[in-house]
Amino acid sequence: MKCEKAIEKYLSLDNNQPMPLSLMIHLFACKQCRKEIDDLRSTFTTLQHPPYAISLENKIMQQIMLQKSYYQKVSNFNWVAAGLIIVLSIGVISYSDTLQWLSLHFGNKILVPLYLVMGCIVSGYIGSYVATHLKKLEAIAHSIKSLL
Repeated sequence: MKCEKAIEKYLSLDNNQPMPLSLMIHLFACKQCRKEIDDLRSTFTTLQHPPYAISLENKIMQQIMLQKSYYQKVSNFNWVAAGLIIVLSIGVISYSDTLQWLSLHFGNKILVPLYLVMGCIVSGYIGSYVATHLKKLEAIAHSIKSLL
């Protein structure tokens, strides 16, 4: 049997399949193929069980936890300004010509959907503020509980 054929035959075997007699005889006689198959076995063993330590995993996880988050912080001034714009817009719309025109053409039926939209806008604003400032709000709530 040629060396190339022997290596090919070995690679075609499954993990727990026994070696055919012809391959065993060739490996017994050919030192080069025997060395190459031993190298292949050690490579397969190494690939099946990666040689990393649990401490390496812990170190990597600690480094990940220590990394700063990459979100952009928005100052409270921007939040207050946006809130004031929303409140002023809701207040001004009551006196606008557009609301009077809508009331004239649709009657008071337009007010309920309009107020629902305004409520959704305010709820979305408050929800997004709470979501982005949750840690600060938790700290404030904890300090208030400790005072009580």
